[in-house]
Amino acid sequence: MTSHRLAPSLAVALVLLAGATVVGCAPEASTSEPSPTAEQTSTSPTPSSPTPAPAPTTDSPEPPETPPAFTESELVQICIDVTTSVYDPGVVFDASGARIEKRTVTPEWLVLVPAQTNGYDGESVCTIGGSPTDPDIEMSSGSIQPLPEEQIQKLIRGENEGGE
Repeated sequence: MTSHRLAPSLAVALVLLAGATVVGCAPEASTSEPSPTAEQTSTSPTPSSPTPAPAPTTDSPEPPETPPAFTESELVQICIDVTTSVYDPGVVFDASGARIEKRTVTPEWLVLVPAQTNGYDGESVCTIGGSPTDPDIEMSSGSIQPLPEEQIQKLIRGENEGGE
């Protein structure tokens, strides 16, 4: 008869012990990543415990790489190379003063490079896309006057590229 009364007491003690263990493993409020609990690691959930949502995996392969991007110096040098011939032989470009803008259309880059020629402050203007190994130059021009900001903004949006 003693063992018959001992079994329910032992079961209650085990439940209390298991409850104390679960409470002791609960994550603290300041922890940024939750610690797994016994309910989360169980492979057979009980009807009273919710099934945890699967965690997003970060082991998926990376998306295919896009072609290598241009560096600022590559964009500037490409613009200088394609516009040098429109100036007199003594032209001096100011690569450090170049302005590069991401366009909303393709080709995706607008490059403006200040130039000095025959005492004038000029500017080379190019739209460049493609890749560093195969650049696509849609527009290239040299002028003895820098473009006004309004015209630069139009070029960024792909408007008025033909001088209209």
